[in-house]
Order: sequence, then structure tokens, then C-alpha cells
Amino acid sequence: MESPGFVRLRFAGALVVVLALAGVAGAAARAGSVLVVSGHGWGHGVGMSQWGAYGYARHGWSYRRILAHYYPGTKLVQMRDPRVRVLLAQRAKVATVGCAARMKVGDGRARWFRLPAGRYGIGPKLVLPLRRHHAGLSLGRVAVFACGRAPLELDGRAYHGELVVRSSGRSLSVVDNLPLEAYVRDVVPSEMPSRWSFAALEAQAVAARSYALAELKPTADYDLLPDTRDQVYGGVDAESPRTDRAVHATAREVLTWDGRVARTYYSSSSGGRTEPVQDAWAGAAPVPYLRSVPDPYDVYSPHHDWGPLVLSPVQVAARLGAGSAISSVRVHRYPSSRVSEVVARLSSGRTIRWSGERVARALRLRSTWFSIGQLSLSTSRTRVLYGRSVRLVARASGIDGAVLQRRRGEGWQTLRRVHGRVSLDVSPLRDTDLRLQAGRATTGVTVAVVPRLLVRPAGPKLLRGTLRPRPDSPVRVWRWMRGGWRVVARPRVARNGSFATQLRLRPGGYRITVAADGSLAATQRRLHVTRRMLASLRR
Repeated sequence: MESPGFVRLRFAGALVVVLALAGVAGAAARAGSVLVVSGHGWGHGVGMSQWGAYGYARHGWSYRRILAHYYPGTKLVQMRDPRVRVLLAQRAKVATVGCAARMKVGDGRARWFRLPAGRYGIGPKLVLPLRRHHAGLSLGRVAVFACGRAPLELDGRAYHGELVVRSSGRSLSVVDNLPLEAYVRDVVPSEMPSRWSFAALEAQAVAARSYALAELKPTADYDLLPDTRDQVYGGVDAESPRTDRAVHATAREVLTWDGRVARTYYSSSSGGRTEPVQDAWAGAAPVPYLRSVPDPYDVYSPHHDWGPLVLSPVQVAARLGAGSAISSVRVHRYPSSRVSEVVARLSSGRTIRWSGERVARALRLRSTWFSIGQLSLSTSRTRVLYGRSVRLVARASGIDGAVLQRRRGEGWQTLRRVHGRVSLDVSPLRDTDLRLQAGRATTGVTVAVVPRLLVRPAGPKLLRGTLRPRPDSPVRVWRWMRGGWRVVARPRVARNGSFATQLRLRPGGYRITVAADGSLAATQRRLHVTRRMLASLRR
């Protein structure tokens, strides 16, 4: 239940009590803000850019020249064809191994058993359900499957080489042990489209082969992972005639530096310049052949430029675990233009720092070559009395082409172009939407305009008032009666905004209200009539 509260002031020689305009004098400032993230390239950017290699190949470069550009100072040599081990499954509860031809299985202790063609499900106990073995064929902790006349299958996908299944007692790991050349045949079409220029496919074959050799780990159970943590390895189904030709044309060729196989990192798109290895990963030492080089033909990549990604400061803070919204942000860069550090000031007043790699990972960005701009628009108040002005403060940090606009009908009218910080006063005549826009990024606020309502008793039985501007919504006069507000009059408003109503005034509280009409906000006035006032009005 509402009880009347009043502020006293003098009016027309009588003591009248009127409540100040609700929600105007004490309106809090409001602001809208967005962070705009855009960048270049996809991946870590170290070594060869695959899209850049494609561009160089299209411009007539040979694979040798492409490799010499991305890995300067390396030497192209021929090496032996060792075996590599690729982890295909880990912590699996069951694995289904099969072959279209007869195969054999070893128990890791030099014992081999022949198996008919087909598929075999195997669990952590490593027991094969064979008819000639009453309790099943127990293989201990390691099982090695081989098939001489056809590829092996793991869970329906075909692979060259042998499949080594190990049991931890509770789960399985499966490793593909195969010749390096067979591995490269399945990597190249998984990493690069087979329709690309042949020199690019050849460069990819050499880079994939060199990387695999550099990653051999003789003391571990496997050498490589089958995804982007190392190289994407798609198995036999990934192979294509064109990529097979590229692998064959570069057979056993690898890059070396100072007599050792070079670790030939590569990624999809550099954004226009590759990144030195020491900038890409914390603690990495500089490597002479993994330095930054220009990559002009990376422009072929659809990810050469990306964004803008528009996020609220609250979203960014949540993804980075900041605890409160971000008020402002700036980035520090390596000489290669990648972001080394992001420094953010929070709404709590605290300053926090993140590495560029952490920010890219948290925001799921394509690379660490990014920029963070900010658009913010604030108003001194969100409700303003008709005829008064409101102060706008617009900021465009790290963003070009920002404009401050207000809605006009179905469109938008530009008030100012904004670079840096701009402040100006506006006097809206109706409820007004305002926005700060740059490309697809926009943030906005709405200012509600409250009609100017004046009301006074003109006699003991007459109440007069004016409204500026005249709203479309009705005026109501309320009186505090028996513990609640009740409508006692519905005056009509003339075109000039004036109104009058015959009303026998009694001591007590009154309220005059005007509802919102879609273009103006609601407003109200209150007055308190005293016996002394009524006596004054009767004279």
C-alpha cells in the first residue's frame, strides 16, 4: 500500500505541497559498452602458412623455394623410412579391430596367433573370444594386430601398419605403428585440400615428414597425436591420388638444420607475417629457421582477416574469470604484431593482466594476432524533463569509423563522428534511442522524455494544469481516500496542452498522473490540500 510523501513549496499565495518529478532529478547515469575483437590468421603462425604456400604455388614457386622461404637456412636431404607410432585411442573401454583378410595377433611376448578375417571386439582384459580357446585367447597387457593383405580397421576406420592395443587394467589405448611414408600419405590430404596446387602439396608432404621425424620419442609408447596438437592423421580413407603423387615425388625428403631434422611447424593462415617461435609459446627459445617472415599470399585465406567479434565486457570478464566487468582494455604486442599481453581495468578498479595466448583461447579466437577495440556510450540520465538537455559521452577506442546516431523514424540520423572521446548535449523532444556504431558493432542507450506537468488549484472547486508537450495519453486525478488512491477526475487536455477540471477540493492528498503514450514517458504530480489553503482560495 502506498502512502503519500510530500515536499513543501509556496504557490499562488497559498501553501501547496507538490512532489518533485519522479525519476528525473535523481536518475542514475546509464551506459552501454561493447568490446570489438578482430584479427588476422588462423593458428599459431609459426613456420609455413598453408594458405601462403598455396598462394606461392599459384605464382609459380616450386616446393623447394616455398620451404626455403618459410624455413630459412634449412637444407633439403633424403632420410631413411623409419616407423612412427600414432595414438589413435586413449582410455577406451572397448576397441573393435578387424581386417578384410586373414590377420594375426601377437601377445607382446613373441607369440603370434592367426585369426580369420572379420572384426573382433576387445576390452581391458585383452581376451579374444575364439572357438578353439575354451576360455578365450588371453593376450596379457599388450596385443599387436597385423594384416598383410589389407589395411587394419579400428572402430570401422582403416589404417596402414600394425595396431598395438595396451591395457591399463581398466581401459585401452590403441597406437598405429606404421612406416613414415604411409603415415605422410594419410596426413597430407588431412591437412591440405588435395585440389590445391601441386607444389603446395609437395611442400606439405616435406613439412609433415620432417615434423614427424623431429617428434619421434623412442622411450614413450607413442610419438604423435592424430589431431592438431601434432598433425591431423585421417587414415586410409583420407588418401587421394594427387596427394599420393606429391608424397611419392618428395619421397623420404626432409628439412634439416645443422645436421638435425628441423621441427617444421606450420599452421593454416599467418595473417600476412609468420610468427617467431619464441613469441608463440612461453619459454620457447629462438630458433633460426623459425623466425618471422613476410607472407603476402596469405591473402588467399578466408581467415586472413576475421571479425569483428562483438562481446559485452561482462561476457569477456566471465570467460577470463575476471570477477567483474571490464571497463577498459589495451594490448601489448611482440614485434611480429601478435599480442603478448592484454591489460584490463575492471569496474571494481582492479587491473589484471593476461597473456595473449590465454585471451585467444578463452575467447576462442583464431590466432593471437588480434586487436580489442571498445565502443561505449553513456548519458548523464536516462529520463529527462521536456525542454532540458542530457549529456552524452561517446568513446571509440581502437576502432575506426564510429558514428554517434539517434533514431529518426525508421532510420538513424548521424550526430557526430567519434574518434577517441566525444561529449555533447542533446535536448530530445520525444523518447529517443541513441547508438554508437562502427560496422557491425553497436551499443546504445535510450533516453525517456518526461512531459512538463504544472498543476494548481484555481478555486475551491477548480483544478487547472498544463502539459508540455501534449501527450496522447489521458490525465487522471487521484485522491487519497480510505487508505488508497482513487480516481476522482478525468480532465480533457486541449490542443495547447492546458486542462481544467471541476472538482470539490477537500483537505488531503491528491495525485495527477499522465501515462506513457509510446513517445513520452509517464509522469505525475502530487499536491496536498490543507484547510488553510481552502480558506485562502475562498477569499
